[in-house]
Amino acid sequence: MRNERTKLFLKRNAECVVAYCVLAVVLVLFAANQADFFTVYGPQSIFNQVITLCIAALGQTVIVLTSGIDLSVGNLIIFTNCVAATIYMPVTNALGGSIVVGGVATIVIVLLVGVLAGLFNGCMVVYGRLQPIVVTLATGSIFSGLARYVRPTPGGDVPSEFARFFTGRIFGVFPMSALILLLAIFLIWIPYRKSRAGQALYAIGGNEKAAFLNGIKINRSKLIAYSIAGLCAAICGVLLTAQTRSGDPTAANNFTNNSIAAAVLGGASLAGGKGSYFGSIAGAMILSLIVGLLIFWGISSYYQNLVQGIILILALSVGFFTEFFKQKRERAQAVAGKEAN
Repeated sequence: MRNERTKLFLKRNAECVVAYCVLAVVLVLFAANQADFFTVYGPQSIFNQVITLCIAALGQTVIVLTSGIDLSVGNLIIFTNCVAATIYMPVTNALGGSIVVGGVATIVIVLLVGVLAGLFNGCMVVYGRLQPIVVTLATGSIFSGLARYVRPTPGGDVPSEFARFFTGRIFGVFPMSALILLLAIFLIWIPYRKSRAGQALYAIGGNEKAAFLNGIKINRSKLIAYSIAGLCAAICGVLLTAQTRSGDPTAANNFTNNSIAAAVLGGASLAGGKGSYFGSIAGAMILSLIVGLLIFWGISSYYQNLVQGIILILALSVGFFTEFFKQKRERAQAVAGKEAN
């Protein structure tokens, strides 16, 4: 009985299991190249590298499950980063000069901006009856323009305490970025996955028409999904602000492409209805740590982008061929069933 359950789990989560096997190999290579890997600085360094993409992958996974795609993720992250870096000290001064109070208020404002931006994407998709790829491509340009309006030049005034809080260690041992990832899992993904709206994602992605006929509230589910994607992008913006202590509207970012690749590497299907955030975490960590390895090996940033592009193509190709052969197998089984009858 246990063996059957194990086989069923591996069959359903084959891509996810493979992703974690690849991650294990990458971690071994990372350990061989990072001198302080087995000290408290090792996990801190790793989680600081991967956390932003891991959170971005959560938002992208939610959208991909609906058979959509969010091309605005990267620019929304940059926009919220610029907002956070620009308003931090003005908000702090307006609230009495406390860095803690100002930081909390800034985070709340930035998260609200992200949710509203995601909700705007959702409204355009749901009520505008437009394809997600078209909507998010357009809104991505809008967010990029807003980032330049809010922060015309790179800069900002972000206290060092804010940066140390998000990039440091709790009690000198546990990385704060690891705690943020755990909070994303237990406060966002798991409750959402178990909710009706979360369960509806798989039905919508699998067959939207059938989901509608079964009484699933398609519009409501999609609006919630895009709002969560916006929330995740805003969290990334806050983390990026802490890591750089500035906002940069001109920053080249690969968050959009890499978040898609992370979701697909983790087993999500771009056709929708299949995937899990746990797989996306593995995909995000693989992509982030590979960049770290390339830096360790002294490889130029130009080739780093090349490697990331190749990984993205391979991830999309694997997803495409997996879905292709799955559909081919299902058609063959259907034909065999008809002939048997």
